[in-house]
Amino acid sequence: MNESLEHSEVPKVAARSIGTRVLRSEDPRLLSGRGQFLADVTLPGELHAAFVRSPVAHARITRIDVSGALDVAGVVLVWTGAEAAEQCEGLVGEFAVPGCNPTTMPLLARDEVCYVGEPVAVVVADSRYTAEDAAERVAWDFEELPVVVNADDSAAVTAVANTQLPDNVGLTGDASYGDVAGAFDAADQVVQGRFYTCRVSAAPMETRGVIASYEWASRQLKVWTGTQMPHYLRYCLTAYLGFAEQGIEVITPDTGGGFGQKAHVYVEEMLLPLLARAADRPVKWVEDRRENLMAGTHAHEQFVDISYALDTTGRITGVRTHALGDGGAYHAPPWSMAVEPWCAAVVTPSGMYDVPAVEYSYTAVATNKTPVGAYRGVGYMAGTLARECLADDAARAVGMSPFEFRRHNVVRDFPWTNAQGIVYDEGSWLATIDTLEEMVDYPAFLERQAKARAEGRYLGLGLSCFVESSGESTAMSQEHGLGDVYHDTATVRLDPNGTATVTIGLTAQGQGLATTMAQMAADALGIKVEEVVVHTATSTSHAYGSGTVGSRGAVIAGGAVARAAGVVREKVRAVAAHLLEAAPEDIELVDGQASVVGVPDKMMTIAEIATSIYFDMSAWPEGFDPTLEATLAYDTSRPMFSNGGHAIVVEIDPDTGLVRFEKVFSVEDCGIVINPNIVEGQIRGGVVQGIGAAVFEELAYDESGQLLATTFLDYGLPTMDVAPPFEIHHLESPSSHSASGVKGMGESGLIASPAAVLNAVNDALGPFGVVLRDLPLTPEKIHNAIHGAKQEKPA
Repeated sequence: MNESLEHSEVPKVAARSIGTRVLRSEDPRLLSGRGQFLADVTLPGELHAAFVRSPVAHARITRIDVSGALDVAGVVLVWTGAEAAEQCEGLVGEFAVPGCNPTTMPLLARDEVCYVGEPVAVVVADSRYTAEDAAERVAWDFEELPVVVNADDSAAVTAVANTQLPDNVGLTGDASYGDVAGAFDAADQVVQGRFYTCRVSAAPMETRGVIASYEWASRQLKVWTGTQMPHYLRYCLTAYLGFAEQGIEVITPDTGGGFGQKAHVYVEEMLLPLLARAADRPVKWVEDRRENLMAGTHAHEQFVDISYALDTTGRITGVRTHALGDGGAYHAPPWSMAVEPWCAAVVTPSGMYDVPAVEYSYTAVATNKTPVGAYRGVGYMAGTLARECLADDAARAVGMSPFEFRRHNVVRDFPWTNAQGIVYDEGSWLATIDTLEEMVDYPAFLERQAKARAEGRYLGLGLSCFVESSGESTAMSQEHGLGDVYHDTATVRLDPNGTATVTIGLTAQGQGLATTMAQMAADALGIKVEEVVVHTATSTSHAYGSGTVGSRGAVIAGGAVARAAGVVREKVRAVAAHLLEAAPEDIELVDGQASVVGVPDKMMTIAEIATSIYFDMSAWPEGFDPTLEATLAYDTSRPMFSNGGHAIVVEIDPDTGLVRFEKVFSVEDCGIVINPNIVEGQIRGGVVQGIGAAVFEELAYDESGQLLATTFLDYGLPTMDVAPPFEIHHLESPSSHSASGVKGMGESGLIASPAAVLNAVNDALGPFGVVLRDLPLTPEKIHNAIHGAKQEKPA
């Protein structure tokens, strides 16, 4: 942990913009169609790439012939795995914990293909149409190998999915804290269950794409891509391909959604620069939706076994968790297969509950499917689903309401150290439960539910509470036994007319970062938010970022902005004090004015002071450095945690199995709220994504490893007609370790909402005596559960 970057170095300022509903500065440009996305970028003389992708899940390549493609007019070059391997053996995927077995993902498969959609060749031509037509002419023969598509089968090694992992295990580990065996031996009762989260896609509005341009004379490489990690990608282009890092510029245009899928380094991002250098012309690739669903990283697909030991009062005395994750064919760098089972088992076992004994294990296995990667909420979603749905099972077992069971077990006093030794400094965990119960008006709901059941209608209420590690940082990494170091900076410049230019090291995919960072800078500098312009990351900007992941925007970028703005602020105060004949500590910067505290008539505009600093040396105090620009880093000195919860009301049609979403109640505590509009937008978007993961979405495979959902006709995304109305309540337990007391919250909607949906459906199914534990909750699954239960009752 870097104590030199802790919160004490962040200036204490009057909050005029923070906490207000400032309209998003990005929206006028984007909503009027004036954004520039990667597909909008056209370079002079650019070529287009098309990939030949494997139509089979597992095979040995015996022959590949590209002569037919090369004969097509307009084709410039064709590469197979042999040519790619001459440049790079592949991308190494691993996780820095014991029990991880690395894999190397080839840029183009050379000997073995391990999933449908794995690239085996690439064609570069003068148009996309020509490239795709020529790709059809690449002839190759293969010998099919046994296919593994089920995680349990993979763990049993019924066949080997990838010869790099002879036992199919990509990652495994376990730990135990406290007297777990004693807790279960002494338990009054034990509740347990196995929960399944299906395989899904982040499905960003904009698919993946890359443009690469190489200038051989200057050795300058430019790469346009919608990555969430431009600086890491730049590093990999040097580490894997040997391009000089100082000659690489990674440019991130407007990006239509990422959700973690674009927080990986892909083989396409490695190949396009090589192809551009070989062809001596820019090369562009933009995938279609079918390609995205096949080859962009997938997410979730976990089996989580969990059990609670309960004492006679209904208190949880011990938890056992095992998470088995289907990792697909390879580790997807940099996050690896650990993003699901490791996070589910290690980060979420006790959640908000005061459990003295915790035991967990995790295993990620390889299958012949697309690699699994990061997606909003990562393993938190599956871990929270298992924990919170078992909480409802436990509540039924001990005869408590879901609210009362959680209230009985929730942590009440802070700071609190959980069984794993992780310290939580503050939180509103009990208040979250109480607030949700008040919002729902639980007694009134029970009356309405009983009346509806008498009429043959089935309402259900589902509750789910969460704690989220907030603002991924070095301290958070170390707390969980990892060695990751995060390094983020921001640059703040005050211009001669008193306006400010801010550059952050993180990219934007629609989160409103430009708006919230402008609010942070405006309050620190004492100017209006409209007078701040914010530039998000490219790899050669004045700011460096470790990636837009892990709810880092408000915490890390905001902290860096506040620190850098604080340096500029003090220079403005020093000059103002010199001109107004006061002490610097008596100068207040608010609403565009520098004034002397207690002497309201003594003031100057900040614009006048900035102009004086740039153009009037007589305004400078002795020894003054007139640089009105600062670049500073920020990293929290301790981990911090957001919390909250959702309650969702559904109605089930027993004849069709369809789920109708009546209303969502959400409580969020992300510390000080920078902009309620943006926080509420994040909550709504995340919860609707969770509804999709719970009910509509599934990347299903058949027994031969063929993906059955390759268009939005087959892959069901939630649409506005199923999005319910929301009631949102904000709690604020400010962080004592961040700028302005903020915490991250970008993933909270998706972390907890699938559990609330499953609990609501099971509550509605109560009269039928069935409990579901597998996602998605399709109409067929619900209908069969209802009518299967009806048929079984007479016997």
